[in-house]
Amino acid sequence: MGCASSSYLDGDGDGDAGNLTSGLGHHIVYLTSTTYGLLSTLDSPSLPHAPLPPPLSAISSTISCLSRRRPEPEIINSWELMAGLDPLTPLEPINLEAFERRCPPGGEQAVVLYTTTLRGIRSTFENCNAVRAALEGLGVWFRERDVSMDLGFREELRDLMGGRVAVPRVFVRGRHIGGVEQVMRMHEEGVLGFLVDGLAKSRHVGGACDGCGGARFFPCLRCSGSRKLVLEPAVAEGAKGSGGVRPKGMGVRCPDCNENGLVFCPICT
Repeated sequence: MGCASSSYLDGDGDGDAGNLTSGLGHHIVYLTSTTYGLLSTLDSPSLPHAPLPPPLSAISSTISCLSRRRPEPEIINSWELMAGLDPLTPLEPINLEAFERRCPPGGEQAVVLYTTTLRGIRSTFENCNAVRAALEGLGVWFRERDVSMDLGFREELRDLMGGRVAVPRVFVRGRHIGGVEQVMRMHEEGVLGFLVDGLAKSRHVGGACDGCGGARFFPCLRCSGSRKLVLEPAVAEGAKGSGGVRPKGMGVRCPDCNENGLVFCPICT
């Protein structure tokens, strides 16, 4: 037993050297693919090594050369750039007499703002918020009249504008300033501050009213917002109506609140 090559070595030594040599010359060894690949790898030359990084001294010298090439900062003279420009002229106060005379009730020495809090028309609602924020930013106290919360304010604005009801509308010292476009333009130009100069300042700068929370209204305390009152009839003590039944009270309209059962905040208005 054994491989084919070992049979040539098992002889008793009687064979001659020539027969042994001829047998070894025709012997074939079969190699697998794995073995062949291993031999090919061993015979291939070694891979080249990665070059070593340059020394730190060379890097520092390169950085110093780059820093020396940076140009010097340029000095800019602002006076030379502004030479020939017209100086700014201070804004002149605008006379209120230039605006149309339309005085709402209680607006002789105050700012009156007609707005709406309904969100049905988003652009109108946002315009009212923008004008309100502009007046609050000036710190002036103003009377806000919501035409959606009180029908009387709507009729009041209709009488002032001759039948047209468009909010927001601003009135200063009995003069019609305009709508959102006119008011916001004057606010950006700094003119609106001149118009309200000298008027009363707001008592709730940076915060809401303690009475209504900034809503300007609250439910009626007399009818609890129901808009109705029940009045007991004047009946003598112990008297009864027909059939021995005490007569019922009569319902009347509450005289203190508006059509929505709301009253004005006494602190804000």
